[in-house]
Amino acid sequence: MVNLENKVCIVTGGASGIGAQTAIQFAEAGGKVVIGDINDEPGEALAAQIGANSAYLHFDVSDPEACARAVTFAVETFGSVDCVLNSAVRMAPGALRDLSLQDWNRLIEVGLTGSFLMTQAAGRWMIDNGRTGSIVNVSSLGGRHPYGMAGAYSTVKAAVIMLARHFAIEWAEYGIRVNTVCPGHVETPLTVYMQDPVIKQGRADVTPLKRVGQPNDIANCIMFLFSEESSYVTAATLDIDGGVSSSIMNHMPGRKWD
Repeated sequence: MVNLENKVCIVTGGASGIGAQTAIQFAEAGGKVVIGDINDEPGEALAAQIGANSAYLHFDVSDPEACARAVTFAVETFGSVDCVLNSAVRMAPGALRDLSLQDWNRLIEVGLTGSFLMTQAAGRWMIDNGRTGSIVNVSSLGGRHPYGMAGAYSTVKAAVIMLARHFAIEWAEYGIRVNTVCPGHVETPLTVYMQDPVIKQGRADVTPLKRVGQPNDIANCIMFLFSEESSYVTAATLDIDGGVSSSIMNHMPGRKWD
């Protein structure tokens, strides 16, 4: 297990899924975590489950003042901000021809602008206070490849990869690292379709490692990126997908190489 003793992390979208699992593991590694979300009941329950090394804060990442308040809250509650996980997301699936401007804008506001605002707010504090840090954006396999009928999801997830790379290059001189993880099939409350055993098995069948991912598979890699073991890693994009994104040619009909 990595050692994150006395480190402080803000996790956006932290009430469930990958964000929640990351919050749990961050605290288990000796750190302190601020769980940010707009879903208060599961967020408060998670903070209570983790205990004294966690606190829940209701805030909307699309609001710059809310992001600034989250940084202030983390500093006042736990003494610093050392890490940020940008995992807040909004879904509005459907064909692009039918996607409303309101849904398009909301996906961008939460997934892209929210990642920008939270990274900016935390990074400003780190720079102003002479602190190094590690920030991780959660993208997706859908950010690497277009995900038909997912609305603006793939567009947003592709953009957060470039956003992380851009921040990483600008802030490297301050010792602030910014990276991205791209999960593949992961069983979370957001992926309710995997409650269908046929769909879940079908996804496993096309994955070289023969299973769908679990939140801890992603959180384990995020913990590495937060830790000193990854101190020379920045502007990187890590696919965590069981090998599925590299196996497309295996599923093409035609010649089989024996």
